[in-house]
Amino acid sequence: MPDLTLQDVYDNGLPAYTLEYWIIRGLLHPIVRGRGTPREWPAEELQVANLMRRLVDAGLTVDVAALVARAHLDGRPLVKLAPGVVLAIDTDLLTQEVT
Repeated sequence: MPDLTLQDVYDNGLPAYTLEYWIIRGLLHPIVRGRGTPREWPAEELQVANLMRRLVDAGLTVDVAALVARAHLDGRPLVKLAPGVVLAIDTDLLTQEVT
């Protein structure tokens, strides 16, 4: 996946309040240097946020979306969601925005 900026993530349809909620829930982990300083976003976290947005838009819960997005970035193409339920990630399709 190409490197994203925070603005790219916003431009792709993730509202700032949703991003903040995901941080509060512990699903995203920006680097915070101190009070009053802007957060820094590692490239991996922006990729997780962007993929989570796409998965939530597709109907997954935010918790499952976070699990799947992190599994994808860890190089695991299969994610066990429940006994007998496995989600396969098609990495070729992830590089495209499907409308």
